[in-house]
Amino acid sequence: MARISILCLALVVSMSSAAFGFAADSKNPSTSEPQQMEDFNIAGYDGKGQKTWEVQGASMDMAGNDVKVSDITAHLYGNERNKENMVLTADRGQFDRATGKVRLEDNVRAVTDTGAELTTSVLDWSQKDQVISSDEKVNISRDNVTAIGEGLEAKSDMKVAKLEKDVVVTMQGNGQASSATKTQGAAETKSSGPGKMTITCDGPMELDYEHQVATFEKNVQVTGDEDQGSMVSDKMTIYFSSQTKQIDRIVAEGHVKITRDGNTSYSDSAVFTAADRRVVLTGRPHLEIFTEEGSGLSHVSP
Repeated sequence: MARISILCLALVVSMSSAAFGFAADSKNPSTSEPQQMEDFNIAGYDGKGQKTWEVQGASMDMAGNDVKVSDITAHLYGNERNKENMVLTADRGQFDRATGKVRLEDNVRAVTDTGAELTTSVLDWSQKDQVISSDEKVNISRDNVTAIGEGLEAKSDMKVAKLEKDVVVTMQGNGQASSATKTQGAAETKSSGPGKMTITCDGPMELDYEHQVATFEKNVQVTGDEDQGSMVSDKMTIYFSSQTKQIDRIVAEGHVKITRDGNTSYSDSAVFTAADRRVVLTGRPHLEIFTEEGSGLSHVSP
């Protein structure tokens, strides 16, 4: 997405003074006079005449190697004609001609054709590495997952995004009970999968949209709806179904603690499968079960 701004600004800078009425002094850019342009619209085309990008802006101010743009709206198109892959908007932007880096500031928003949306206050783009990054708070949402964290690093296609620290992820499930049947006079409830979950971690956390995987590290804590309980571990990997976009499996590793209905389990690792809502504990598992009789607490170990 930032490539759009880079290409746009590079094109403007390279244009002759006959086209736009200005030119920078390449030998001594620091002493060149500031140049301005208002309400500009620039597009780029491939060798077949198909539009690949388009940028609109309210104003552009260029002084030496620094190019400043206000009210940016950028569009990136894919291989299919007129198919828009990404839209990027920001109140302000600054392009460094010497390093090829772009900084977008204030109300930065990026939306992809796959439905991912990113918002932040500051976004940096490296043309050389094809990487977008930010040291500020970032919000990413797609499908039923919203992720908030401080610090971002991602490729420009947003297929993989990493939040560095203080991560909070909210996952909206597809509900709890989906049907009820009678089994020997008793009601048996069939679950359609986990409900809403909130996951926090110290970070980093990586969202891999291409492979439908989310990885959380350091002090991972999961809380769910009232009947789901909570889970704590050192690391957690969540796998999503590519069809339903819902949680398919959760793998927790390191100092796993699960609390539900007043009972607590401890293990080195645990695997939760959403289809049957089953948890398998491995690595020295033991349980603390509260009972109504006796001391009220009993220990169970394999």
